[in-house]
Amino acid sequence: MEYTVTRRYKPDFILENGIFIECKGYLDSADQRKMRAIKEQYPDLDIRMLFMNLNGKVQGSKMTNMEWCEKYNYDYAQDKIPTSWINERKTNHKFLSGTLFGDTPLDGES
Repeated sequence: MEYTVTRRYKPDFILENGIFIECKGYLDSADQRKMRAIKEQYPDLDIRMLFMNLNGKVQGSKMTNMEWCEKYNYDYAQDKIPTSWINERKTNHKFLSGTLFGDTPLDGES
């Protein structure tokens, strides 16, 4: 029997051009599931991963952070947000309101 859990997604950073940035020191199983689900449900959303170490292993796998990103089609960088990402002309502003973020508090917030 299948069931669905509804959550709200809040990225670590949103660049002015609408690119979402997720910063990770360690990609654990819960984050892997979350990022795959978001990619599946919002394929046009531009989320990019920023790691402390691209060669670090993801939890429960022999894959590195870089290999995981390549497998699941996420752009990635190490240490700092690349200037090219900041200067890129793109927008996801339609995702900044409505069902993805909404105007209601996130889980646990009042």
